[in-house]
Amino acid sequence: AVFFIMAGFSAFQSAALCSQKDGPYSPLMPAGTGYVTSRSCAHDPSSRTQQPIVTGTAVLGLKYKDGVMLAADTLGSYGTLARYRDVRRLEKIGDNTILGGSGDLSDFQTVFKYVKELTTYDNAHDDGCSLTPKDIHQYLGRVMYNRRNKFDPLWNEVIVAGYRDGKP
Repeated sequence: AVFFIMAGFSAFQSAALCSQKDGPYSPLMPAGTGYVTSRSCAHDPSSRTQQPIVTGTAVLGLKYKDGVMLAADTLGSYGTLARYRDVRRLEKIGDNTILGGSGDLSDFQTVFKYVKELTTYDNAHDDGCSLTPKDIHQYLGRVMYNRRNKFDPLWNEVIVAGYRDGKP
């Protein structure tokens, strides 16, 4: 039998590590190596999230005469199990915008991370201008469209609410 040496392991051992599902303290896992799952192996096919895992349900937005209001429940469901009871799905962005999202919780955290990076970049210019709710909405529309076209969608419905110049 011919074995190819890759970083101190044979190709056979490397394949065994990649297909192993026993956890980080399995007898097959050599000391000093991290936990390796089949998703992280280079020779395995690429996989995408096929459905949301931890989800939130309802976000409601209302526009009234003097402003806007968003409301959301705080339940995060793992399948049909009501697993997480204190999930924040409304986030303040800047001084005049609120972002709300239902759907997959980890994807909403990714969306919020993108928006936070955008606002940090905008604030770094220190030009006295800030992003409006319309700007953030347009940005998120492009992000969601881009991810959907890569066949790796963000499993969320997003609400952007805010005001500018005293108008909702």
